[in-house]
Amino acid sequence: MKKIIYFSIVVLIFIFILSISNNTLASENLEIKISSFEVIKDENFKIYINIENIEVASYLLNINYDDNKAEYVNGPENTNKLDNRIISIWFDKTGGNSPKINQEIAVFEFKAKEIGNIDFNIEGEFFDKNGNEIKINNQHINAKIVETNNEVLKNTQIQGEDNNSLLKIMRLDKEGIIPEFSPEIKDYYFIADSTINNLEVVAIPEATNAKVNINGNKNLKNGINKIEIEVTSRDGSSKNVYTINVTKTDNIEAANTNLETLAIEYVTLEPLFDTNVLNYKASISNSFNNLNILAVPENINAKIEINGNKNLQIGDNLVNINVIAPNNFTEKVYKIIVHKRTEEEDKVFEDEQNINVEKLNSILEEQEINNNNDDDMNGTNNSNVLYIVFGVIGVLCIIGIVSLMVFKFRKKIDNN
Repeated sequence: MKKIIYFSIVVLIFIFILSISNNTLASENLEIKISSFEVIKDENFKIYINIENIEVASYLLNINYDDNKAEYVNGPENTNKLDNRIISIWFDKTGGNSPKINQEIAVFEFKAKEIGNIDFNIEGEFFDKNGNEIKINNQHINAKIVETNNEVLKNTQIQGEDNNSLLKIMRLDKEGIIPEFSPEIKDYYFIADSTINNLEVVAIPEATNAKVNINGNKNLKNGINKIEIEVTSRDGSSKNVYTINVTKTDNIEAANTNLETLAIEYVTLEPLFDTNVLNYKASISNSFNNLNILAVPENINAKIEINGNKNLQIGDNLVNINVIAPNNFTEKVYKIIVHKRTEEEDKVFEDEQNINVEKLNSILEEQEINNNNDDDMNGTNNSNVLYIVFGVIGVLCIIGIVSLMVFKFRKKIDNN
């Protein structure tokens, strides 16, 4: 009788293992990217972490690195630094209905501190919406931190362009300049507290033979200051002026010129709105003459002035959203280049939209079919497992009953 019970337990354990084997997830790789493999000392750089071919509902990331070589600047919400390790936690607040799928899941920003090589080792624990762990291989990436005036920088600059007057690098010795530097963007904004009298400016041209002249960064006064970085090409035929609008104040909030919301009715902004992004593009139909723009400031006492959104012409139109801070002298301008299409461009646009809609419908239909097939397969597999479980349980019950009857029959014979 004991042998039968032991055998039954073993069979049940085997069935349980069989029933959960379908939940085992294959090992996947993590994709790690870095903004630059050669970073100038004191410059910021970023590490991007992507996932492929999986749906992640929660994760715990660990990034190990030498904090003597690089300083952690910022990262996603729920990220903390512990010694030379960064710990970042994320979970889907909808309970798995909005997982991260084939996308960039986290960006971490660092500042280079010391010259030399630096390694970043990334490991983590990832889970799907059912709480199953997703096995992901650990990854590592490295960068080289170099001096500002080294040969690597010189080689990356554009040589021999006598008419080039663009900057390659521009930064202050303080954090907070808006927007992020781009050679094509000429206007920037910075709020300085009342203790700051001077700002150090690093301005490196794309062409090594261009001339750079910096004015206005010393002896800052309370109120508005303008730092101008003038870049002149070697042949003198081209000149660009980059302007940093600096407000020196002891009341930072009174100088708040950030927008909380920026949207255009029936129009999509490119890129999507971000309070620290000041330049946008949009495309509108030939039938549009005016735009309804919603611009809401972070500080409710700030004022909004919108220009250029009326009587739009065919081609590119510049729309300016000027935000005036509560102090009435600090200003910031959000710019939108709005392209009004011709009738011919409208026709091409509509045809492309129809094609995209057809492609999307086709993909959705195929996905629905695959999901139905998966559901049918899962349903069949689950049914088969249940049939096996109930069948084995039934057989075990029969064996147990027969064994009990045989046991009683033998006992009866022995008594007689």
